[in-house]
Amino acid sequence: MPPLRVAAIPLAAGPTFHPQPLEAIAGLRRRHALPERFTLYLGSNKPHKNLPRLLAAWATLPEDELLVIAGAWDRRYPEPRQIVQQQGLGERVRFLGPVAEADLPALYGAATLFVFPSLYEGFGLPVLEALACGTPVACSDSSNLPEVADNAALLFNPLDVGAIADAIRLLLADEQERAALADRATAQAARFSWERTAAATLALYRAFL
Repeated sequence: MPPLRVAAIPLAAGPTFHPQPLEAIAGLRRRHALPERFTLYLGSNKPHKNLPRLLAAWATLPEDELLVIAGAWDRRYPEPRQIVQQQGLGERVRFLGPVAEADLPALYGAATLFVFPSLYEGFGLPVLEALACGTPVACSDSSNLPEVADNAALLFNPLDVGAIADAIRLLLADEQERAALADRATAQAARFSWERTAAATLALYRAFL
C-alpha cells in the first residue's frame, strides 16, 4: 500500500470516562467485592494480549497484592487460567469476567494501577480510558501504545517478563510516582476526542472527493 494512501486517525474515550466520585467507586467495590488495593487488567484473553507474561511477572511480585483480570473470556485460549492454577496464584489473581459498560469508569477509578501488556493494538482504548479516569497506567512500549499514553504512563517491554514485573513493582511501591502519572493522565486523555476523530475523518473524505 503506498504510504500516501494510508491515514491514521486516533479514537477517543467516551464521555463517561473521567475521575469518579468516591461514592461511585465505593459502590463498585461493594458490588464486585473488591479490596481497597488491586492492580487491574481489562481486555480479552486472546494471545496478543500477552496475559501469560503478565501472570509470569505477577508471580514474582509481593504475595499480598491482587491482580484483577476483567473482560470477555474466549474459551479458545485457556492458558491464562491454566497458569494461575499451575502456579498456585488462585489467591492472588481474580478473574472478574465481563463488566457492565456503566461500571467501567468506577472500576478504573478503584484500581491502584492499570496494567496493559498487549503486544499490539488497533488503538488501545483501555489505556486511554484508564488515563481519562485518572488511573496510573503501566503499559507496553510496543505498537501504537506509546502514542496513546505518551509521558502519562510507565512503559515496559512486553516481551520481557522482568521488565513487566519491574514496572508494576515500582508503581505499587511508589505512591509519589503513581500520583505523578495520575496528574498527567487526564491531560493526556484530553488530547483525544470524538469531535477531533470525526473532523479528521471528514477531512479525509473531502480530500478524495
